[in-house]
Amino acid sequence: MDEKSVRSIPSSAVFRRQFLTMAGVAGTGLFAGWSEPVSAAEHESSETTVSFDLDARNERCVPETLFGRFGEHYGAHEIYPGIYAEHVTNTAFVAWGQVQPEHVSHVYGFEDVGTYENVPFPWEPLGEGATFERPEEGGVRGLGTWDSDGGWPDVEQPVRNEHQRVVLGDTEGGIRQRLVLPDWRTLDYEFALSARADGIDELDIRLTAPDGGVLGNERIEDLTDEWVRYEGIELTLTEPSGHQLEAGALDDVESPYGEYVLEIVAEGSGHVDLDWVSLVPDDAVAGKFNPTTIELMDERNVSLLKWPGGNVTSTYKWEDGIGPIEERPIRPNVVWNGLDPNLMGTAEYVEFCEHTDIEPTITVGVTVENTDREFQPPEPITPEDAANWVEYCNGDLTTEYGKLRAEHGYEEPFDVTVWEIGNEVWGEWQAGGTDDPAKFAERAGEFIDAMTAVDDSITVIPDGMDPKYDDPELPDPDVWNETLFDVLDDAMDGIEMHRYNWGIREQDPQSIPEWKETNDADALDYNEVLIMFPTQFGDLVAETAETASTYGLADLEFHIGEWGLYPTVAEGDPWPGMPTMAGASYVAGMFNAFIRESDHIRRASHTHLPVRMFPPEHIEQPANPNPLLPVGYTLELYATVFDDDRAWKVIESSVEGKTRDIPDTGSRIRAMADVPYVDVTSVMTLDADELCTFLTNRNLRAATTVTLELPEALDSDEASVTVQQPVDDPHDTQDGLGAFPDSWFDWTGLESYEIESDEMSVEDGSLTLSLGPAAVARVRFEA
Repeated sequence: MDEKSVRSIPSSAVFRRQFLTMAGVAGTGLFAGWSEPVSAAEHESSETTVSFDLDARNERCVPETLFGRFGEHYGAHEIYPGIYAEHVTNTAFVAWGQVQPEHVSHVYGFEDVGTYENVPFPWEPLGEGATFERPEEGGVRGLGTWDSDGGWPDVEQPVRNEHQRVVLGDTEGGIRQRLVLPDWRTLDYEFALSARADGIDELDIRLTAPDGGVLGNERIEDLTDEWVRYEGIELTLTEPSGHQLEAGALDDVESPYGEYVLEIVAEGSGHVDLDWVSLVPDDAVAGKFNPTTIELMDERNVSLLKWPGGNVTSTYKWEDGIGPIEERPIRPNVVWNGLDPNLMGTAEYVEFCEHTDIEPTITVGVTVENTDREFQPPEPITPEDAANWVEYCNGDLTTEYGKLRAEHGYEEPFDVTVWEIGNEVWGEWQAGGTDDPAKFAERAGEFIDAMTAVDDSITVIPDGMDPKYDDPELPDPDVWNETLFDVLDDAMDGIEMHRYNWGIREQDPQSIPEWKETNDADALDYNEVLIMFPTQFGDLVAETAETASTYGLADLEFHIGEWGLYPTVAEGDPWPGMPTMAGASYVAGMFNAFIRESDHIRRASHTHLPVRMFPPEHIEQPANPNPLLPVGYTLELYATVFDDDRAWKVIESSVEGKTRDIPDTGSRIRAMADVPYVDVTSVMTLDADELCTFLTNRNLRAATTVTLELPEALDSDEASVTVQQPVDDPHDTQDGLGAFPDSWFDWTGLESYEIESDEMSVEDGSLTLSLGPAAVARVRFEA
């Protein structure tokens, strides 16, 4: 069969829309292999003293929503099947929306999947004697028409009802797709498809191992010349395939998921038409949600899910994702490649939030009028669109969209209370955005007015800028934020910021070697600066909040809608990313900053904490498919403290111990003197029956002995202490998954870190513990 590539060549701006993920690994030597890590030579352990002032408290209680998760319709299985447990890619045989040729991250084994005439990617043909057609009319589901006139790269876009036809001449043939299944969890799957035929009576549905052995087989009989939906077909594997997926960004990490091939095969003379294929595990929650994701989110007390993105919001039309599935159009994902089948729409998102007991936070895309932005969405997103979405979610049955929601089977309102306006509108990679703060402020005001006219009880948060996003290609962050404060005034309930730490990037004026020479520093100094940045971030938020108060916005809420450490390091230097305890220390520092500044920061959602368990493949982001990554446990260490009905307030913690200076580093980290290596934040219940202290030692060379001096008012003789610390070097990565499936949710099989929990005595009003480099600790005192 002749191969025919349909991949288009992206513009340079398309690469910018890759969310700048490449910047986080460029120059690291991550994929070329490291040299030996810089030695953390023996240093004498330092001493740190922590004291508390129980009377110095924040005004507001710490919100549970600081421990949220950001979800977006990426190609890396974030939504399908990470949240919505559909395992078939390109379910309706439409043209693959490939705009970035080198990043086909939707598809397992895509390097081995060809592109074939009249068989849409990533489907493949079966049978030497079969031929294939794609009729343009008469299908069941398909791609909605969406003219691409907004400067996007060309994407082949056939009409809505194109489907797959297999033509046979007294032979056997069909189609197949390589996929990955959670066979460690279940061997039973429910299959569905729509089919019709002329001259063909039967279809065989098979799940095979990659080497061809049939492990599950069912037959559909009595095909007719009219479309029939065949649902509830039980495909049971006789045994696991024996082939396990290796996936991940940093290395090929063996996952517990098995590799398979789905085959749809017919025999005889005639043709069979196929459309809308589905394969869902039988243990999917409510028949649609990934149970592993739900269990992990519950286990770690993830409290918020921001959706649908991200860059996707700039082109997302919410009405595509409501109503009967068969009536929802499939859209090209013009930001991240591939297709969005719109199975995960508004109702499904709200239902998922209910299953996981988390707060929904919806981000509405914004199209700013009268800008010269190169990229415009094929269909503009207007204030009316946003208002209608609010009404669909929250309106009663007397409203147009509330009535429509009821017709879709949901009489009770969804009561979505938190809404964001715009995603990185200021970035050139954002469709329909602008770098003019006045134009965005005016447009955001129109959105706020329209949305609150429908429901004045909602919290509406426009898109702001991190005050240290200093970049010559971006607007001035202070001007952007202050323009919002001035123009929107008390119409805005909060401001949203993103904070990604890259370190020194290629486009920054100073290189890492130059930085080292200027500051008489080495690789560990550089990494310590990155890990200690969260202290500075807390100051930046406090400064921005103070500026907002001068505009009369003293109660403004901050949402850190996306955040993470994506460190760029010099070739051969140790890397402090998410799979390392150094990266976990950074996450702990950010949580500490969020808690300390919780009078202002009310919501936060990390981009890649591993709480969604489905392994990505062929991505260049530092997020391996492993729930045992150190940062995942760090999240649990913090978030589970707030998993009850008690209210907590921050109390003042004073730290005396070793410090270091932070020099100017890249464009986004400013100089800061005498930053304590040990970062501490403490909270106490309103009735003063428990004090909880979180600590992390950001010294990557040496341990420290920490003495916690309790005030006399806290009468406690014992403390529950949990310490998460590296087994060896804090830059070692956690790769293994442990023995699965039995220990899948147990903290066993750890490689890079260990967990120690103990009850320790308080002696003479103090407690002493040792924290190794990059260690994270939680200490709980009961009065």
